[in-house]
Amino acid sequence: MSKNISPHQSDYQPVDSNAPAFRLRDMFKPSFDLWLISWLLGLIFAISIIALLMISGWFITGAALAGMLAVGSHAFNYMVPAGIIRMLAMARTASRYGELMVSHHAVFDLLKTLRLRFFNRLAALPLLQQRHALHASQYMHRLVSDIDKLDEFILRVISPWLISTLTVLLLGVFIGFVLPISAMLKLVIYTLLAFTLLLPLLGTYLGIGQAQRLAEVSEARRHKLLAPLAIITQLLLWQQWRAQTQDYIAQDKALQHLEWQTQKQRSGYILGIQWLFYLSILVVLFAVASVEASASINVPLILAVTLGLLGIQEIVAPLGQHYLSLGSSIAAKNRLNALLNQQADDDNLAKDSVKKEAVTLQTSKPLLALPTNALTAELQSVYAKIPKALVGAQDVSVSITSGTPLIIRGPSGCGKSTLLQMLAGELSLLKGEVTLNGAAWHDYDWRDQLGYLGQQLDIFDQSLAANLRLGKADASDAELLAALEKVGLSQWLQAQPQGLATPLGEYGAAVSGGQARRIALARLLLKPRRVLLLDEPFAGLDAQTRAQVWQNVRTHQKDDLLIIVSHHEWDMGHCESLTLDESVFTSDVL
Repeated sequence: MSKNISPHQSDYQPVDSNAPAFRLRDMFKPSFDLWLISWLLGLIFAISIIALLMISGWFITGAALAGMLAVGSHAFNYMVPAGIIRMLAMARTASRYGELMVSHHAVFDLLKTLRLRFFNRLAALPLLQQRHALHASQYMHRLVSDIDKLDEFILRVISPWLISTLTVLLLGVFIGFVLPISAMLKLVIYTLLAFTLLLPLLGTYLGIGQAQRLAEVSEARRHKLLAPLAIITQLLLWQQWRAQTQDYIAQDKALQHLEWQTQKQRSGYILGIQWLFYLSILVVLFAVASVEASASINVPLILAVTLGLLGIQEIVAPLGQHYLSLGSSIAAKNRLNALLNQQADDDNLAKDSVKKEAVTLQTSKPLLALPTNALTAELQSVYAKIPKALVGAQDVSVSITSGTPLIIRGPSGCGKSTLLQMLAGELSLLKGEVTLNGAAWHDYDWRDQLGYLGQQLDIFDQSLAANLRLGKADASDAELLAALEKVGLSQWLQAQPQGLATPLGEYGAAVSGGQARRIALARLLLKPRRVLLLDEPFAGLDAQTRAQVWQNVRTHQKDDLLIIVSHHEWDMGHCESLTLDESVFTSDVL
């Protein structure tokens, strides 16, 4: 991952921290016109499939009766019903395709807006709160999954309920208009149709709490699994895997029990809706049978009504099937608001050391401006580690000065990357002291002056130029070419027919790992920064390319701080070297 560490990113729009909490009705704002079109097309689709079924039944029955009578066969109009059936069939296909196309476009637009909104607000939080939110795995997972879950509110709540309600009303009006039955029996039919909507409405209301419980148990199960997975090697070596996964097994059984209950209730709601429609059909047939013999009975019309009541089940049944969708959307909304507001969650997330740091930040003076002269960083007895990890950077002391790169080496798992994460502000300093020109490292306002290239890269499914300009939005093509030259990608770029417009694919799938890493590095080199933290920038490079990139990076950072984690060893010139030993944290450190 390559980052420009800054609590006040210039690329982000300012966000009011006192802005009202996110509300589900806010989801309609980005593309309300598209949703209106989608609902209209969905209604046309629902009416088309029911009308197609009803008219087809009426037409077949009417044609059969006309064929039984010689005189009637000449009077029966075959052409008009056949034309209507064809028109309805085309309307059904076109409206369904149009609804899917428009709704998908609206959903993607909604997800884009939601992601930008939440990530912008998160980026505007103080750096300390960003660390709490982003580096607790359950919260990062929550942020991503809950944003994706919010679209259920429109797709599985608003749209189905709107279309189903209108369709049931239209069918009820049609039944009341065409059937020659008593007002009392019509009232009974209307009541049954109303109950087909009230039943899933009750289920949706009761499902709000159930969805919340499901989300909590599911998140707890995930957390119970991730904790032992983080140290699976040690647990297997000490034969403690089974003992340490008992909590996960218990949570998994609890989740399975809830899901089984949910499935039974879902089936019950769908079955109840179907029974209500079947009962409505029985009432229609009973009402027709009760009509006086003198009244004319239109058999094809009775069949059309019966088929309409059967066909409308396809429209209304999803209300029972997705009865948890409203609860899931509400739960996702509440979790996102809690995450951004950092309210009750802070008590569970913050360690004692983090709480002390928060108090210090609240009572401290404004952030210091970075010195304009040479920089000297001092690490004294530094301890840092990823939460719940067994190993990390322990008892590190080193001095770093402008113009003299620091190369950090050591065996895998000794805390090299952890040390960089701490300097980048992604991890808290558990013990020791880090200073820059005599002042605390994190007391400075880094803004866009600290660049961090992590082990995981942010390469997006966009063009090469778009990925590079994430490091400098207004960079010219000439600046992009110069940055690519520094990382040895000029020849590769010349071989690409689309040049800077070359698509990189999701996660950089269109390029090799070494090329993706150099692209991320070029992004950081687009503008000068007082500090560069590079984690294995030479991974996947041959010796010649590695030496070329190193010289260019060193020249670029000759007047500022440069700290590199690398397992490669060659003549790198005059550098400071820091070798870490693999160690396990003891209880007094934690």
